[in-house]
Amino acid sequence: MRLSSIDAGITALFNQGRAYPLQALGWAVSLYLSFLILGIDWSAAWRSHGDLAVRGSAVLGRDFANVFTGGTLVLQGKLETIYGLAAYQEYQTQLFADAVRYHNYSYTPISFLYVWAFGLLPYLPSYLLWTALTGAAFAWAARPYLRDVGLPGWLALLLPASLINVWAGHYGFLIGALWLGAWHLLDTRPRLAGLLIGLMVVKPHLAILIPLLLIRRRAWEPFATASMTVVVLALLSVFLFGTQPWVDFATKTVGLQASMVDDVERFFVLMMPTVAPSLFRAGLSPTLVWPLQAATAAAAIFALWRRMPDNPRQAGLAAACGTFLVLPYAFNYDMTVVGIASLCLLRGDHYRSGGRFGAVALVLCFLLPVLTLAMNRVGLPLAPVLIGYMFAVLLAPATGKAGVRPAPPASLPQAGPVRPGSSSRLPI
Repeated sequence: MRLSSIDAGITALFNQGRAYPLQALGWAVSLYLSFLILGIDWSAAWRSHGDLAVRGSAVLGRDFANVFTGGTLVLQGKLETIYGLAAYQEYQTQLFADAVRYHNYSYTPISFLYVWAFGLLPYLPSYLLWTALTGAAFAWAARPYLRDVGLPGWLALLLPASLINVWAGHYGFLIGALWLGAWHLLDTRPRLAGLLIGLMVVKPHLAILIPLLLIRRRAWEPFATASMTVVVLALLSVFLFGTQPWVDFATKTVGLQASMVDDVERFFVLMMPTVAPSLFRAGLSPTLVWPLQAATAAAAIFALWRRMPDNPRQAGLAAACGTFLVLPYAFNYDMTVVGIASLCLLRGDHYRSGGRFGAVALVLCFLLPVLTLAMNRVGLPLAPVLIGYMFAVLLAPATGKAGVRPAPPASLPQAGPVRPGSSSRLPI
């Protein structure tokens, strides 16, 4: 990474912050809350004299413990333990000296093809390697999206969703890199785009909309390549590890993950920005929650089908937001692509022309990965509303409205007359 790129990025942000103080406040709040969350875990691990334990139920890097555990079990040939909840938790208790509880392995058996590599090193170096590799891939994939709005790719690593993903030690960077890369290359290198889409099968629910959207765009070559990639990876995993892991994943893990959506007493539900968990936390009954979830999902799919932008990058950002309206099961650390969408919108026409309400809404969207915990804790189901707002703005160009367009260099707003009733000229 060149120092000139860092300097240019910092200068662009500084100028943008001077021109639009609300954005500067958003960045300040984001960094403060993100590093506060990270700091709690790091300080807890420091006080525990190096055993990496956090509050008696997790370790530093939190869910990376599952990647490490899965890799260790694959290396030891104990595949039958991975999807057996009781045996898996017992093994983790021994592996982490009773510092990890309530975890389960939720990834498809295709993950066995690579997680073993992260079981070769001790836990902390393995976590740092995982974060560095997947983070670099995400920053690289984000470059063309942020370049469109005059920002360097490395800034993607400072987004709220990115910092939350570092805290959680999860797949947000990897899935985000695959998603951004696939939509960027969709028209120019369709086979490579299809390969990247197929690799998302490690967390297939996050790619749930992509087959439908490829059909909508008549992108047959990426569709075929993605399908073949999934089939080849699945057959390879069966050849190396047998069919039983797939049986266990389908009969044990899928149902276990689905049961988490309405388990409002558990901490992880606070991390879900999706419709159903947010409404359950707000106290609504299942007879209301599930029809509302279904209606939201149907509306999002219909809107994507009718108004998908022609530009594949913008279509990808809209589809990422739509995924969180369709899925009941997703987390704030999965929102890395949504974070890129929010940053692009902050730099785009809509922020400058949407008035005070639009500006405040977009800053809240930017902060959403770190605000989700607090919103759900107090029973305020605003996360899906904010995602829906971003989704609508990203689909606006198909109806001729302003959306994500390259921003001119940020400068201080010039003094001048303001029309009565207009707020779009004010620095926000």
